[in-house]
Amino acid sequence: MPRKLLFILLAGAAPAVLAQAIYSWKDASGRIHYADSPPTDAQTRTLRQAPQAPRPVASEATGGSAPQSTAEKELAFRKRRAEAAEADEKARKQKLAGDQQQQECARFRQQLTGLESGQLTVRYNEAGEQVYVSDDERAGEVTRIRQYLERSCK
Repeated sequence: MPRKLLFILLAGAAPAVLAQAIYSWKDASGRIHYADSPPTDAQTRTLRQAPQAPRPVASEATGGSAPQSTAEKELAFRKRRAEAAEADEKARKQKLAGDQQQQECARFRQQLTGLESGQLTVRYNEAGEQVYVSDDERAGEVTRIRQYLERSCK
């Protein structure tokens, strides 16, 4: 347990140590010194420069003058996530509608093929009896299906 705690503490402190600048200088006796802050009376050499803090991005919502607060960032994130969900839902609905349209077009093409084949076609009336389709009814149905296919199934 103590090793795990020590490891966690070292891992948490490592970024802070790495984020500091390191300076080197020689004193009057010729000894080399290293520190995180330069002395005022000696000429120093920078071994590692401290990383610069990121500049805040100007926000359109705040007029570009102040950085966003955590609440504003959270709100913007939720808004982007909601917009993405809406776009996904819209795309899913469009795909579903397109798939349904293709299925309907395939069904009408099959009907047209059956009607144009010249085979006897049977329909059922209100009483449930079989009624053969006449040639005039067949021609009207072929015309209606062709018009629908030209309009809707390009």
